[in-house]
Amino acid sequence: MRGFIGIAIAVCCAAGAARAQTDVYLRSERAGRGKVPVIVREIEAASDRDRDGASLLTSVIRTDLDYSGLIEVLRLDGGGEGKVAGAVFEGSLSTEGGSFALEARLLDFMSREVIFSKRYRFGADARRHVAHTVSDEIVYFLVGERGIATTRLLFRRGGEGKKDLYVIDYDGFGERRLTTGELVHSPLWLDGSRVCYSSDRRSNWDCYLVDLREGSKYLITQWRGINFAGSYFAPRDEIAMTLSVDGNHEIYVLDSTGKVLRRLTRNRAIDISPSWSPNGAEIAFVSDRGGTPQIYIMDSYGANVRRLSRTGNYNQSPAWSPRGDIIAYCSREGGVYRLRLISPDGLVEETIFEDYTSYEDPVWAPDGRHIAATAREGGRTWIVVIDIDTREKRRLVQGESPDWSPLPPEPRTELLGR
Repeated sequence: MRGFIGIAIAVCCAAGAARAQTDVYLRSERAGRGKVPVIVREIEAASDRDRDGASLLTSVIRTDLDYSGLIEVLRLDGGGEGKVAGAVFEGSLSTEGGSFALEARLLDFMSREVIFSKRYRFGADARRHVAHTVSDEIVYFLVGERGIATTRLLFRRGGEGKKDLYVIDYDGFGERRLTTGELVHSPLWLDGSRVCYSSDRRSNWDCYLVDLREGSKYLITQWRGINFAGSYFAPRDEIAMTLSVDGNHEIYVLDSTGKVLRRLTRNRAIDISPSWSPNGAEIAFVSDRGGTPQIYIMDSYGANVRRLSRTGNYNQSPAWSPRGDIIAYCSREGGVYRLRLISPDGLVEETIFEDYTSYEDPVWAPDGRHIAATAREGGRTWIVVIDIDTREKRRLVQGESPDWSPLPPEPRTELLGR
């Protein structure tokens, strides 16, 4: 969590209906064109022993494309049956030695020209990952944007004073626990293999870095008080963090080794929850320097501070969209926290949903379209994923304080043709 609760800062959000005028403006800016209709045929199995694998691959690809919000999945085998499709996906799965081989093809529906054709070799434990990779390829070739099916999320879960760190695939599969018996705070992705988090295991809120590929863990900051990582700017290897080494919550910039590069705030107020803009030029953060927690923006060296939020007396948890056009944050209304979207100039604002659920700690997917958040419902906490264009919401897993991984490097596959 990255807000004002308890020891550091609680973060809270929920959802409410947007004012019609601003809702239309923000959504029209993001939505662009409609969904691309694609026929996804059942992947053919070369033998009976490949049938289950082919069925799994087909199911995952269809689900991924549906989750993307960019593709309309048509489950047709005949040739359209009155519906006009933009493309057709088909494939065949066979066994080669101890591994699988998938021939995947995306064809133009009208001309039958090949859009892409690729071959993947993989083991049984990589079937879902290969399906995610294929889904992202389809999105890229049809829409021109990289998909998010191969991304993952960090989150924490537990009880009785312990909340351990977990990682899970974006669709809720492949859950893996990273800590045991700790009270974890502020999980944050640095890149595709490195994450950091804070823990009180040494009776201080120290920050640790975990290399998932190597299976190693390092203590990177242990200043007295809290050491909470808020946001990472990869091109400069800079982590915006909240430290309380001087007894007050202030925002600093450190590198991934824990070296302090500069201090950004010097204020008697509490300054917390930093979030980098996509270009690294500015940081959104929370401060109560005006009497109540509000969203502010400053440049990357702490100058040119301006207040962003204008409504509500308890606002927190800013998260800057990777597209740069929207900042998500949380605002308390009555007994719940609502999830709001605001333009960086503060001129346009809307609220997502209007219900009795509190939504906390919003984080953006790399596509700038989906948000993961903690939803508090009936005494339970869930990680939910929200499509901000369609307002569709799905539960991912029980837990809280999510953080979304960046896009992985471009996949290396054997290219058969385009």
